[in-house]
Amino acid sequence: MTGPDPPSALGPNLDFLRELWALDHALQRHSKRMERTIGVSGPQRLALRLVGRFPGLPAGRLARLLHLHPSTVSGLVKRLGDRGLIVRDTDGADRRRAHLRITPAGMDLLSRPQATIESAVSTVLQAMPPRQIEAALRVIASVSMNLASTPARGDTA
Repeated sequence: MTGPDPPSALGPNLDFLRELWALDHALQRHSKRMERTIGVSGPQRLALRLVGRFPGLPAGRLARLLHLHPSTVSGLVKRLGDRGLIVRDTDGADRRRAHLRITPAGMDLLSRPQATIESAVSTVLQAMPPRQIEAALRVIASVSMNLASTPARGDTA
């Protein structure tokens, strides 16, 4: 097939999947660019934003909010801690638990106007009616839940 692809020529399922893959590719590309230019990736910046919004957030809760495996979040938290952007406070009652706080350096990073995934999303969402945003969130959440509950071929779970 040559030339530009006609819109909606593939039907709603394939067109939707194509857009999801395009979004995934754009998120990965911009996340790598953010890491090069501002020193944090997209997921790291989102983690910083959540820790800043919820001081004392336990690492396990951060993993659930980010929809990431706890071991992935452990590495993410370590990198942010190594850069002095967050600190881990050990829970007095349970030394295995850590509570996360954003540092002044982390707050400074979040306060600077920068080209981020977050700013691109904000620009688009500001131009959309709330009902359209709610509908999009429901569709994305439904697809995520369906994928999470359907084992991939070869999975034993």
